[in-house]
Amino acid sequence: MIMNFFRKDLNLKNRWWHRLLFVAFILAFVVVVGFSISNMSNDAQLPKYTKVGMLSDRMDTEIRLIGNLVKPDEKIAVHEHNLYGSYLGESFYDGNGGWLLEQEYYCSKNISDKVEEISRQTGIYDYSGPKDYTIGGSLEDFKKYLLKVNANCVDVRKLDPSDQIGNVKTVLGWGLEADGMAVWQESLIKSIFAVLQTLFFIAIGSLVLLVLYYKVFLYIVFGRWRNDKDKN
Repeated sequence: MIMNFFRKDLNLKNRWWHRLLFVAFILAFVVVVGFSISNMSNDAQLPKYTKVGMLSDRMDTEIRLIGNLVKPDEKIAVHEHNLYGSYLGESFYDGNGGWLLEQEYYCSKNISDKVEEISRQTGIYDYSGPKDYTIGGSLEDFKKYLLKVNANCVDVRKLDPSDQIGNVKTVLGWGLEADGMAVWQESLIKSIFAVLQTLFFIAIGSLVLLVLYYKVFLYIVFGRWRNDKDKN
């Protein structure tokens, strides 16, 4: 059966065009494999990640910057697909969970009860309103707002008072909702599986090409197997 598949009756090794096609097939296979793996790396599809916990579970009664809640080799994002992809050389992750780790976000359980302490640490005693980012809200109103949105963090931000454009003021504002933010770590097993999966589909495509060549192209050019006793 295997001999029939490779058309031994045609003595293809002695035909220059067959040798040329064979070399071209091997080179194309190597190029496709290399390009696919390189493309996975360039498009930030590698390495793959596995979820190791939730960001909110890392929080306790201590006030900590959000960047201190994760290890250097960890990333934060709602879903794993948020970690991948790029546009014009910029990683989508940098605009998702990546930028958060570089911000001055102070996080803690029951953050509304920690506002006074954060103000003492930062020296900031002005607070922004909820959605319109107004400045000058009272401490109590700001704490009520944090409770309302179930906030885990507050951040230091610079805003222009609506009545004094250009007079930038540093305030404590917003309230990051971190319950849905997961912590991710590189997974060697998932990365290897992703590469093997890609190689599998390339191998399937290569097998289809071989079938078309040996069972369709050679049949059209030379006809059926020439040795009658080996037809079946």
